[in-house]
Amino acid sequence: MGRIIAVMNIKGGVGKTTITGNLAHALGLLGHRVLAVDMDSQCNTTSLLLSGEPPRQNTVRDLLAQDEPGLSVRQCIVPTQLANVSLFPNIPETAGLEPQLLQSAPASYLRLRQSLRDFARRHYSFTLIDNPPNMGTFVMLSLYTADGVILPLKAGSAFSVEGLLKAVRLISRVRSEANPGLTFLRLLINQVDRRTSISRNISREIAGAFHEDQLFRTTIPMNTAFERAESRGQTIFQFNPGASGAQAFQELAAELLAICGLAENSPGRKRHENPAKKGQETRKALG
Repeated sequence: MGRIIAVMNIKGGVGKTTITGNLAHALGLLGHRVLAVDMDSQCNTTSLLLSGEPPRQNTVRDLLAQDEPGLSVRQCIVPTQLANVSLFPNIPETAGLEPQLLQSAPASYLRLRQSLRDFARRHYSFTLIDNPPNMGTFVMLSLYTADGVILPLKAGSAFSVEGLLKAVRLISRVRSEANPGLTFLRLLINQVDRRTSISRNISREIAGAFHEDQLFRTTIPMNTAFERAESRGQTIFQFNPGASGAQAFQELAAELLAICGLAENSPGRKRHENPAKKGQETRKALG
């Protein structure tokens, strides 16, 4: 069965969409079927992974609104231009659903789980859910659905650390109240710039505060190629597969596979090595 992973932090600007899209592509390049789910009504993951005009029907909004009897998640999933990667797209109008969903909460928090979970786990090796930067309704829908959570942290922002701690507490609460299978998978340090003291200091602080099996060994570097790629609606692999950022996501994908027991790739190998190279097996995910 596949794994469903939410990418979340209540702080904006930590790279959730960049991580969702590029990790999906990296896993797809390794031959794994991946579904990206865009739960943020800003629709950045939809824009990144789809070329051309996004669909206006059969989106996250339609499935959650339950206005169309018989609409299934299969009807809402669209192919992307990336090998092995599909998308459950979103539209800005989804934001208007929040009052309705809140009114019927917590029962409404199960709508995504009931519609998506079984199908996604049967048909995809990984489902990656991009989330808005808050602790609101759509994040709750994701946490009720997911098996694990990746928490991105911007290495150069102390405020990102505050958001991290609140997110960890929210994960714990959802696990105890509604989704006992939910785990804090790993913390991912993003936008690392070894040239700045604040980036180095925060990276050291996080490494000291969390156990090693709560941290990805892979870190994502500060790389302007990400911005240039996203301005063109491309992942880093489409824009510049030789960039250091692309190599980091190859390494991250291999590490995630090893954590999940799906490969024997070593997350500690050097960046220039083949991400699919067989290596030392790491521990399975917590929980």
